Amino acid sequence: YDKPLRSGAIMKENRNYYKKKIYLALLIITFILGFVSLYEYYSVTIHNPFRLLSTVLYGVIKLFLFTPPIATDDKTSLLYEIAKWLAPILTSTFIFTKISNTLLHIKNIWFNKISANHILVFENSVMGETLINNLIDDKNSYKISLISKHFIDDNLKNKYEKKGVATYQIDFEKSDKNEIREFLNTVNINNVKYMFFCSDTDLENYALYINVIKRIKPQRHMGCYIKCESNTVSSYIEDMIVYEREKKENLKKIDTTHFNQTDLTVRKIMCESLVNESISKSMDSLSSMGDIISAEQIDENIKRMHIVVIGINELTDTLLKFIANDMTTKLTEDTLISIMDYDADTKTEKLFAENIGLKKTLDFHITDFNKVPLYESLRSMKERPSLIFLMNEDVVKSLKYLNIINKQFIDVAKIIRNVSNIDLTYALPKDENIKLFGDVSQIMTSDILIREALDNHAKKFNNSYNEYSQLLLMGGGSSWNELSYVKKTSSRLSAMHAGVKEDILRKIFFDKSQDFIKNYLNKKFEEFKKLEEIMKTDNEKFKTEFREFLKANPILDFLSSLEHKRWCNSYYTMNFVYGEKKDENLKTHPCLIDDWNRVLGDKFDICHPEYDLLSVFTLFLGEDNNGKRKEA
Repeated sequence: YDKPLRSGAIMKENRNYYKKKIYLALLIITFILGFVSLYEYYSVTIHNPFRLLSTVLYGVIKLFLFTPPIATDDKTSLLYEIAKWLAPILTSTFIFTKISNTLLHIKNIWFNKISANHILVFENSVMGETLINNLIDDKNSYKISLISKHFIDDNLKNKYEKKGVATYQIDFEKSDKNEIREFLNTVNINNVKYMFFCSDTDLENYALYINVIKRIKPQRHMGCYIKCESNTVSSYIEDMIVYEREKKENLKKIDTTHFNQTDLTVRKIMCESLVNESISKSMDSLSSMGDIISAEQIDENIKRMHIVVIGINELTDTLLKFIANDMTTKLTEDTLISIMDYDADTKTEKLFAENIGLKKTLDFHITDFNKVPLYESLRSMKERPSLIFLMNEDVVKSLKYLNIINKQFIDVAKIIRNVSNIDLTYALPKDENIKLFGDVSQIMTSDILIREALDNHAKKFNNSYNEYSQLLLMGGGSSWNELSYVKKTSSRLSAMHAGVKEDILRKIFFDKSQDFIKNYLNKKFEEFKKLEEIMKTDNEKFKTEFREFLKANPILDFLSSLEHKRWCNSYYTMNFVYGEKKDENLKTHPCLIDDWNRVLGDKFDICHPEYDLLSVFTLFLGEDNNGKRKEA
């Protein structure tokens, strides 16, 4: 928990605030001293009240302009002598502050301009400010520029500049082309690494993105992250970048990603160690299978995950979609989801109406607290929970439920939502199985938002897919940046599930090193490549040999079929349905087939199950996938 700040620490934290107050107080005192002393001096010779007041005010102004209004040999009071020295000192301080701030801004401009890690953040919203503060402390030493169309307070601007953040104010809609061109050259926009569009409104981010994209010529790979809550606006953004790429080839270097607070929040909690440990525990029995292994045995030795979700709100559908992907661990059973809340029947009916594919991916059990209290529902559970999410916005309710849950499931991991901005350290039991979430500062980080390790894995799989497509004479496929938003999402979801597959391999080969597992996969990949040679001359023989290859390697068979099931789940949660033709607009796909034997059989040429196997060969990249895929 955070310790209380000492008075000295508070002063240091608010130094600019106190400096401003002191400066203002000295300014007022100096003005009063100058006015009183000059009034006493001039009132002796000037009797007209208007002329006297005008002369005194003019004299006070001259004090601040380094020009004493009274000759040095004239007799003056002590008040005047104090004012005569304070006024020019205060003026000098103001001038030097402005000069130093200008020089600091120029320094930040040049350092940022030449940096390979230069980031542009558009708009000083809550999420934008949080992102900047997190990136300042990031291990990658990013150079940051903040661009806003709205006024930025001088104190905040100075605070940013002192931390190396160059701040700019420009409105693309109201500025002429020369101003915009000069600004883009100043920030060297064609060589930035990332751009973040963090306005509070989707349409403003859309307008900003359009204004920038139409004017740049990227010289390197560039990531654009756009805050966007609306799926409609997201689709317009995707259509626009496709259209602009047709006119400018170099825009293919831009990788556009949409994000919103809900998605980032759920992604953060799904990457928590407590969640990963809960998934891993369901596979513990794999270590006791012995040497004789079949795909059926592997499935039988994985315990079905049982997730309890208490509280239905704006996070629920996103959480369920992530669970449907990340917690696909068995072939014969779907993950069990117990959803509990007041009026749960009505709320889930609306939830399923808006997300028609969810019921095809998860096994739901709904509990309405109006009919069955929490303690009765917990007592009647036939399957012990693997993980419990307490999702209510009212954290007091969650604390009440926690007391009831701990009487029966104290050792089960609990993830608790807390949006109160209050430290609950003392209110919670001292339990390592509890994790709080809900603070925006936890999600606006490079690990969660930029997710470089995750994207690297997704890109590697896409490259493997392209190489294999070329081998099949189906064309080389699309580069990562040219993929549709649906395909990028699918690849990223596959990368997120890699941690589950790796854990399965670790549990099966529990007595082997990770190098052994990597060598095993490499060896099997070499065997698979020999099958590719057959495919070039005899496709039917290749299909027969491929089936035999999976039959002889039940671990690969299980992981490939598990990947196909996960892939189906990910498309179902995007509201895709089975259709004879692949169409992202109509949301149909011919490979949404739950029967793996059919995929290996009459649907082989359409669904290419070898692609599912390719995802297995891209495991163990040696990178930390948002805390999910660490080296053993």
